[in-house]
Amino acid sequence: MDNRYQLILATDCGGTDRGRYEIAAHRCFFPHLVQPVFFETTSLSTLHCGFVATAHALSTVDHFGPLRIGENIGLLVNAAPERDDVYALELDNGVQVVGPHLGFNFHFLRDRVRKSYLVRDTRDMSGKETPFRSMEIMVPALAVRLGAADFPHLEFVPQELPRYDPEPGVYVADWDSHDNLYLVSTGEDESWIPALGETRVFRIGNTVARLRHVDGIFAGETGEQVLTTGSLRLNGKSVHYIVVRGSRARAMLGNPTVGTKVLVGDR
Repeated sequence: MDNRYQLILATDCGGTDRGRYEIAAHRCFFPHLVQPVFFETTSLSTLHCGFVATAHALSTVDHFGPLRIGENIGLLVNAAPERDDVYALELDNGVQVVGPHLGFNFHFLRDRVRKSYLVRDTRDMSGKETPFRSMEIMVPALAVRLGAADFPHLEFVPQELPRYDPEPGVYVADWDSHDNLYLVSTGEDESWIPALGETRVFRIGNTVARLRHVDGIFAGETGEQVLTTGSLRLNGKSVHYIVVRGSRARAMLGNPTVGTKVLVGDR
């Protein structure tokens, strides 16, 4: 059976850079066929990148069960507001991950890491180094980790992934094409989620919303702001999001950006 390679790119480098990623993928994986899948994330936001990589990409991979023989999936997680060490990770489901250890990039998938390596580029890049490490180093590193190519200048040094312990809180993590707002908690406490049928006050940036927790996106009344879940999951748990039936939640709530803090009040 031929090996099949899928390269998932969750990165804040979009626009014309997408074409450069695709060229890099085909060059680095040659002569094997590789299928790039692109998730463009908010510029320099590790929260958005880490959430998209784990909730959108990994949860979809997991939905269809274990990887089959010959099925190889690599995940590039790259939001880089500054330079930091690049790591290669092997997850519990066999997916290989590469990206910079910055902020939330690996925060939501950390508990799934089985092996971790510091990636070192041994070439003398004096005067040649560019900021586009995700294309120049991370794509080749994924090709190596997936067994599709050999780039001798890349070294993989076993090293435990350093911890990143953010302040616990609830944040706007993403929104979809219908302007439904996805929320994520950076801690373990789930007390911010009201009981099913209960209404609670949420302050999202400078806007206050009274959200009733309902079962399903069509369970609210027309025009009612509700908190619910759908198919999206984060490490096996449902992702909560704000929906307004017949309208657009994000627009009604002042168009909050990714990373906007959500304060939870009383009923």
